[in-house]
Amino acid sequence: MNGDDPRLSKAQRLHLAGELEAAESGYRAMLVDGPAGAAPRHWLGFLLLQQGRLAEARQQLAQAVADDDGHAEWHFNLGMACARLGQRDEAIAALERATARDPAGYFYWTNLAALLDEDGQREPAEDACRRAIALDAGRPDAFHLLTGLLLRQGRYDEARRSNAEGVLAEPPQRAAPIARAQALVELGRRAEARALVEDWLNGRPDHPAARHWLAAFGWSETPSACSADYVGQTFDAAAAGFDATLAVLHYRGPRLVADWLAAAAIAPRSLRTLDLGCGTGLIGAELRPFSNELIGVDLSAGMLEQARAKAVYDGIVQSELHDFLAADERRYQLIACVDTLIYLGSLDGLFALLAPRLAPDGALLLSVERLAGDDGDYRLHHSGRYRHGRRYLAEALGKAGLDVAEWREIILREEGGCPVEGWFVCARHHDES
Repeated sequence: MNGDDPRLSKAQRLHLAGELEAAESGYRAMLVDGPAGAAPRHWLGFLLLQQGRLAEARQQLAQAVADDDGHAEWHFNLGMACARLGQRDEAIAALERATARDPAGYFYWTNLAALLDEDGQREPAEDACRRAIALDAGRPDAFHLLTGLLLRQGRYDEARRSNAEGVLAEPPQRAAPIARAQALVELGRRAEARALVEDWLNGRPDHPAARHWLAAFGWSETPSACSADYVGQTFDAAAAGFDATLAVLHYRGPRLVADWLAAAAIAPRSLRTLDLGCGTGLIGAELRPFSNELIGVDLSAGMLEQARAKAVYDGIVQSELHDFLAADERRYQLIACVDTLIYLGSLDGLFALLAPRLAPDGALLLSVERLAGDDGDYRLHHSGRYRHGRRYLAEALGKAGLDVAEWREIILREEGGCPVEGWFVCARHHDES
């Protein structure tokens, strides 16, 4: 019995048409032992696999390849059945046979890579990913698998590049133009990135995001801060899903503040506290137990709507931070400014306004993203956020009359699975004693 048997062709047509019961009956009517029945047995096994009838699918597929082991696709389907049954060793062996018989099978390699990775076989898994990429660099699957492998090995520079390649291999409609431009910049393909962004910006040259991203990609002068319009529009749009997004990024801000508060042994409900750039109130939830008065300030109305729902603040103010500090006359025992300075480049003006608002015995908690090599004051990164040099940060605090009391190297969040390095700082007024 071969592929030209009209009964097999009829059963396959029924199978393709979704008439699975009739197709199954047709396949079963042709089953015989040995090579003559191998093809209908394989297609029966494949149908059973599609229906999730895994044990029987595995049995039929195993018998089919035992009778005729020359078909890569049959070994692949057997491997898929074994994998779904949790029989990883058998699945790996079947997929290795599939790749041996057809080395040009892209998905044979990617599925083999995934199973090898699950089995802890890092080098063979990486080799399988790279073989798939060599076959078709226009598909994202192998890049994403490779990115995960590299991340788990701490090979972050390679992982960022692999992730960028994966973004570019996705269908264009799957990623925003800015995300594609960021990927191109990551890969050093700046001319292509510029062409893409300029095309996206065509007709909207005065849009706040347009001005921001031109600067972030280095094609216009770096501003001293993100514009209020850009920050407001960006966070209003992101507000509803913001907490969930930060959870995916393993955002550590709340944990850093909670740990500092616990170590400081602060009495419950003892502090007047200011949460600058409070967002949806994630930091405020950690500050609440220690605060007799807690004020949250943010530019984004959408973020403040989420913060109000948490009911952790005594007062909420929608304002740009400089404007709020210039108008406020209160003094606070604790001021938190966590994951906020990444939208400001120059910090001198903010710290000059902030220092008078900090009580004589008060503490300022802040975080920044680290400027690699500390080779400058600040830089607008192609992530769209500012990074600050350590020396600059200390000097800016010092000019405002504040000293660094505690300095911690941290991972603030992840981006594309890679750690975003930063600093968590506690600053206080100069000790005049």
